[in-house]
Amino acid sequence: MKNRRIINMSMTALALLMSSIMSVAQSAELLVDSSVLDRAMDAIAAKNTAAAATQEEINRLANSASSGFEEFKRENDTLEALLVLNAEWRQRIARQETNITQLDESIANVEVVTREIPMLTQKMLDSAEQFIELDYPFHLDERRARVAFARDAITNPAVSIAERFRQVLVLYQTENSYGRTIETYPTSIEIGGVARDVNIVRIGRVALVYQTTDRQLTGAWDRDARTWVELAAGEYRTVVQTAIRVAAQLDAPKIIELPVHVPEIAQ
Repeated sequence: MKNRRIINMSMTALALLMSSIMSVAQSAELLVDSSVLDRAMDAIAAKNTAAAATQEEINRLANSASSGFEEFKRENDTLEALLVLNAEWRQRIARQETNITQLDESIANVEVVTREIPMLTQKMLDSAEQFIELDYPFHLDERRARVAFARDAITNPAVSIAERFRQVLVLYQTENSYGRTIETYPTSIEIGGVARDVNIVRIGRVALVYQTTDRQLTGAWDRDARTWVELAAGEYRTVVQTAIRVAAQLDAPKIIELPVHVPEIAQ
């Protein structure tokens, strides 16, 4: 019995020993499997890290490409604006070159103009003076004084050429205005060798008539005879009185029958 018990104990110890050995083997196997898993996890982590780095690089390149495209758009817009501005400046330069050419031509003609203007103004003054003496004799002193003033201007070396020419033009403009206006004014004229106070009526340059202040004599200027001629008092007295009132703006404008000089046919 005792030996059997010993044998049973030995078997039990052996079983325990075997169990322990199996446990150790399984633990070793588990250790081996855990190491493989760790290496796998490390490999996966390395791949994830590489993938993240790759994604970051992709994102960086994408952002760089987007920034580059935006910069390209800005530069392209700037280029288009510069092209439009450049075209505008080219047009301005072309116009300025044309103006410069015209100014050069004008400058080249200055000498000719400077030489011819004094001669022209002198001829214009001579013509105006002759015209005044042959025209109806109204405001003669004033008109002759205007000619004398312009003549003094064109002979004064201190007066510029432009001012000389302007004075002559003013004279011509004033004389031209007389042909479009009517007026009445008191003056004294010689009638039959006697000075008489009269009221003159000028109708443009088609008629110049008078009436004495006592309304007894009525007459008109005869351009052919270059003298005052008396008109029939019964026919023109009232008409001239009406013309005086119209010219003085005392009556409304109306049709008036006055003796006028018949125009001559130009040769």
